[in-house]
Amino acid sequence: MFELIELVLSSPVGAFLFAGVQDTLYALVIAADCEECGFNDLGTLLFGGVLAAMLVGIAISILLRRLKERSSVSSEFVSITSNDRKP
Repeated sequence: MFELIELVLSSPVGAFLFAGVQDTLYALVIAADCEECGFNDLGTLLFGGVLAAMLVGIAISILLRRLKERSSVSSEFVSITSNDRKP
């Protein structure tokens, strides 16, 4: 598994994506830099982010399930056995 990750990161596309993620993280750190924020606040922010991600995931799955139920055409049972056989 680690070899696959290493191959992806060493490829030109993987290096480009990794550099983009790294630049985005640096921009977020600079944008969110505040003097009052300490390491104690980071745990709260992380916990809140995890809860928010879970709520968004649950909401999306409920919406997709409802959309599927509304637009699904009831499929009929299809048998692969032949009815032409005589016992």
